Amino acid sequence: MKKNNGFTRGASLAFALATLATAPAAHAEDERDVHPLMTSKIWLNVGAFFASRDLDISVEGSTGEIDRYFDVESSLGLDDRPDLFMTELGWQFGERWDVALQHFRSHRKTTRTLQDTVDWDDVSYDVGVDISADTKVSITRFFFARRILEKGPHDLRLGVGVHWLDTSASISGEATLDDMSTEFRTSAATASLPIPNLGIWYRYSPSNKWLFSSRIDWFSADVGKYDGTIWNVAANADYRLTEHLGVGLAYQLFGIDGGIKDSGWRGNISTRFTGFHLHLTGYW
Repeated sequence: MKKNNGFTRGASLAFALATLATAPAAHAEDERDVHPLMTSKIWLNVGAFFASRDLDISVEGSTGEIDRYFDVESSLGLDDRPDLFMTELGWQFGERWDVALQHFRSHRKTTRTLQDTVDWDDVSYDVGVDISADTKVSITRFFFARRILEKGPHDLRLGVGVHWLDTSASISGEATLDDMSTEFRTSAATASLPIPNLGIWYRYSPSNKWLFSSRIDWFSADVGKYDGTIWNVAANADYRLTEHLGVGLAYQLFGIDGGIKDSGWRGNISTRFTGFHLHLTGYW
């Protein structure tokens, strides 16, 4: 009986040692079977976001009431399909955690004759007036995620983060004031708006060449002088070109509705980006 127990213990020890010895090889084989982004510790992608963009702004007048929203693109004759620079840096640390920093921005200028009257902060820019317009939008996202499911080619993560919106818009031209006098005036609005978000992220890699992913982010909050709602839906396909380089194409719908009330500016902003973004990705 003791001899049998010794054999059992010896067999168990041998099995354990064999398992430990083959585990790295099995893990390496798993890594070879999926796209490198599934297992890489660091990744960086750079590309262009070919998006249709809507930017609506309202400014609070002296009466304390919010003026009507006006569509910046159509009212000021700006291109509603700007090409946006976009980049993301990510780091996977520990066994189940990763963090990513994403940034994209657009800047547009135009000079034109107004086809519709624009009311802004107690002044009016009337039909037929020549104006110069300028808009800037910059969005930075910082996001923490935890892997809650990893099974073969499947990966599911939940996370929390914050979006920081920086935006500005200005109009310069002959303006009509409340007393009906006219003068050359520049009307401008700038805002920096932090909005937290919750997100879910799913990835599937059928081979070491392909990775398909989708994510959804959403949040709504009213804190102090800020209030806002954010939503983001994206679907992505990545193809591995070399050991450390790949190319990807994604379709994204992104929107922020925000309000701000401080001494510098009081009003609301609504911005939407919808379209494809093409990117190169490096991973290590």
